[in-house]
Amino acid sequence: MFTVTRGLWFSTVLLFFVALPLWAVNVGNTVPPFLVLSQDEEPLTEKDLLGKITVLFYDTRRTAAMNNDCKYEINDFRTAHLPLLENLQVVQVIDASSANFLTRTIWKRKLRENAQKYGVNLYADWTGAMRRSFGFSTQASNVLVIDPWGTVRFTFLGKVAESEKDKLLSCILTIGEENETQRRTQLKEAPMP
Repeated sequence: MFTVTRGLWFSTVLLFFVALPLWAVNVGNTVPPFLVLSQDEEPLTEKDLLGKITVLFYDTRRTAAMNNDCKYEINDFRTAHLPLLENLQVVQVIDASSANFLTRTIWKRKLRENAQKYGVNLYADWTGAMRRSFGFSTQASNVLVIDPWGTVRFTFLGKVAESEKDKLLSCILTIGEENETQRRTQLKEAPMP
C-alpha cells in the first residue's frame, strides 16, 4: 500500500511539473529568443524590440479581440505623450500552431485581411515555439510590456481591467521617462566636436 501511494504521489508531482511551462517569463526577465512572421512573411525577433518600448499581446484566435480596447487606448496614450513615447509599439502575435499544411493558406489570408482591416502588423507563431518559451497561456490574452533594453516590466493574463490598464499605462510612461533620462545623460557625456 505504501509503495502504491508513494508511486501515485510521485506521478502526480511529475505530471504537475511537466504540465507547467519551464521558462515562464516574469517581470525582470530578459525576453527569450523568438521568431514570428508577419502577414507579409516579415520576421520579428527579440532583437527587433531593442530600443523600443513594446506592448506585446500574445493571443489565440479565440482571445485575439479580448483586449482590443486596451490596444486602441495605448495608441491614444502614445499620441498624447509624444515625443516621450515616440518609440512605443504595440505588437500582436497570434498562436497559429494549430494550422496545418491544408489550413495554413487560410490562416495567412485571414492574417493579411485583419492586418489591413485594423491597420496593424499581425505576427504568427506558426510552431508554438514562442508560446512555449514564454510560458504563454492559450486560454486567455497574454500581455507584456518590454523596455528598450529587452527586460519584461509588466505582465498580465486575461482581459485588462481598468485598474490594470492604469498600471500598464503608468509602466509605459515610467519606461519612457527612464529612456529619456538615459538619452539626455548620453548627450551630456558625448564629446563635443
